[in-house]
Amino acid sequence: MSDDVHPPPAAAAAKPRILIADSSRGVRAALGNQLRDRFETRDADDGESAWQAVLLDGNIRALLTELSLPRVSGLDLLTRVRSSKVKRIRELPVIVLTSEDEAIERQRAAGLGVTDFLAKDAPRAELIGRLDVLLRLSATREALAESQATLESSRTVDPDTELLNLQFFDKQVDKLVSYARRNLSDLAMICIRVELSSAQADAWEGELEQRIKLVGRTLAASIRLEDLGTRSDRFEFCVATQSAGLSGILRFAARLRKVLENVEAAGPGVEVWTCIGVSTLSEELRRSAEELRALAQKRAQQAQTARSRRIILGTAEGVAPGALDGRPDDGSMDINLALALIRAGRGSEVVTHLPRILEQLNPLLRLVRQQQDLQSAKGEGDLSSDKLPRVSR
Repeated sequence: MSDDVHPPPAAAAAKPRILIADSSRGVRAALGNQLRDRFETRDADDGESAWQAVLLDGNIRALLTELSLPRVSGLDLLTRVRSSKVKRIRELPVIVLTSEDEAIERQRAAGLGVTDFLAKDAPRAELIGRLDVLLRLSATREALAESQATLESSRTVDPDTELLNLQFFDKQVDKLVSYARRNLSDLAMICIRVELSSAQADAWEGELEQRIKLVGRTLAASIRLEDLGTRSDRFEFCVATQSAGLSGILRFAARLRKVLENVEAAGPGVEVWTCIGVSTLSEELRRSAEELRALAQKRAQQAQTARSRRIILGTAEGVAPGALDGRPDDGSMDINLALALIRAGRGSEVVTHLPRILEQLNPLLRLVRQQQDLQSAKGEGDLSSDKLPRVSR
């Protein structure tokens, strides 16, 4: 199998990329030499590898293919391209390279939607001229589509990931924040930063983007209907979810990590590494949706910088992978939320959570008692104003 790139010597990024699919190394080399001054070329020696390149490399602008490809024929390859659900692929210009004895196959290719035909021994000027015309037409269509997309301001879901667009996500989280404040409930933001690694280190830029989108689709399929998800950066995703307790949120974050890292979310042969940060509204009830997301993003970045597998809750807090495995979801209540409920006269809602809250407070209570014992040892006559209040045992 061949999947070689022949970049031109300079300004490769400014030149369109052409995929050449032909079973003959000599034909691929000859076409590459003819195009190299004007285009960047990528090779495939069979139909299946050509199809995988089209799927994953978003920078391919046109396909040159013969009809007698091994594994997947040129006609089958053309059928896949034209029947794709992805608009970029479906509208890809396809030029079929033919010989004189392929008249019947030419008719079939025309019926399948081939863009143009060209003889394998066509002069260089004709080859380049055809490609220039097709790429200009394609660029015009893309510009019109982009203008239409700009006008579609009501669109709320990214079709590539099936997650919410970031602006709409923030608006929806703002509504959840307002609801949580009114009802003194909690809201959590989970930020997941993603890194991909593959045995093929020379990954294509366009292919990498497609694989990140696959990760986004996996995440969208893994969250609940009541949760909100978005792609917040190129390699970052955020999920907002209503919280019934810290342990439940950590368990949910750990489950998302397990799904993304263990189900080939980015495609076969690609490993996914996640770094996770979590923020909750109960840490500071006055936070806006944007501030809540920014805090979770900051903590995820801290985890990534430290190469940590812990789910970061604060500057120096975290839960290691597997730490919650096997533990029931106790629906524990955050201390800050408990205090807010008590101040609002809703202490009865805290009662059922008291055992877990006391468990969280025990380290603090032990420290207070230690300090009280130290003060007592100094003598009862010390009336300094910084004495600690008495805590019953």
